[in-house]
Amino acid sequence: MIDSQPLSSVELMARLQDLLAGRGDDAGDDLPGGELVVFDEGREVFRAALGRHTRLDDDDPDVIWIRPIVTSAGSESNLPAFDLAIVRRRALHVTAAWQDGRRLVLELDTGQRAHVEPARGPQLAVLQDFDTWITTLAGEQRAGIEALGHD
Repeated sequence: MIDSQPLSSVELMARLQDLLAGRGDDAGDDLPGGELVVFDEGREVFRAALGRHTRLDDDDPDVIWIRPIVTSAGSESNLPAFDLAIVRRRALHVTAAWQDGRRLVLELDTGQRAHVEPARGPQLAVLQDFDTWITTLAGEQRAGIEALGHD
């Protein structure tokens, strides 16, 4: 059942950050990270794992920046490798948000509905590869990717 109380921007960001970082509601309750599922007129039109970082836009508190991981990794020296020209940050223009169990339900200004939920299946595998790849980067490059300030 969807919570009837809309989430404020602060509440939404706190719950989104916990979900993406893999923190559950209870101590010791670990989640695998998150995936984004977008629906248009009730049918699924997009699904992708999400990088572990998010932020509110500096100028518009209704815009949330995320990084959908829309491709599987290639390999470099037997380690996953991602192309940041493909795995780019994206903006969600949120008009309303609710909690539905562990899932966040977001109404978007496009009229679409998005769910951010625990990653599973192929999305979980891609997220795990992305996590491994991030650890191979220099600190400055990793910090830039995690800040979601640019592509």
